Formats: sequence, C-alpha cells, structure tokens
Amino acid sequence: MANAPIEAKAYTGTVATFAAGYLATLLIEIIPWLKDNLTPDQVQNLPIFLATVITAIASYYAPHTSRPDLIPVSPAGRHASPAPEPVTAPTTVVPKDETATAG
Repeated sequence: MANAPIEAKAYTGTVATFAAGYLATLLIEIIPWLKDNLTPDQVQNLPIFLATVITAIASYYAPHTSRPDLIPVSPAGRHASPAPEPVTAPTTVVPKDETATAG
C-alpha cells in the first residue's frame, strides 16, 4: 500500500509530543509562578512529563485506520476451515412388539 494514508495512531503520538514540548516552554515563560517556584531540574523535566502524559492520552483516543487489504478476522473460537463432523457409532433400531409378528 504505497499510496495509503498514514495511520492516525502512528502520527498522533508524534504530533502530540511535538506540541507538548512547545506547550511546556510556553507555560514556563508565560506563567510567572512556574518560572519563580520551580527548580532548574523541575523546569527541565516539565516538558518531558507533559509530553508523556499528552502523548499517552492522544494516542489512546486516536481513531484506528482500518486496512481493507487484510483478510477478515474470524470470530473468537472459530477456525478458518470448518471442523469435521464427529464420528458416532451406528445405532440399532428395535421394532415395536406389534410389527415383529411372523405369519
């Protein structure tokens, strides 16, 4: 499938990570409390933390792109070919009392 679109689940995580990095930098620059009360280590870890959380949420809720070129999945508990019928022992038919008279 050379011309197929990229699956949504594949690019959602990448885009979310990219956006989260810029969002964290913007939050640190805009919100004075973050700039004044976070240690330098926390300032450096904030983009990593936000990217992890936002990427996980975005990837979880991204729609799955169906692939029409794949073989359909069989229902659970069923095989691709039907199972053979079980072999049973022959049964004996016993006639009723009225039909067994000789004459």
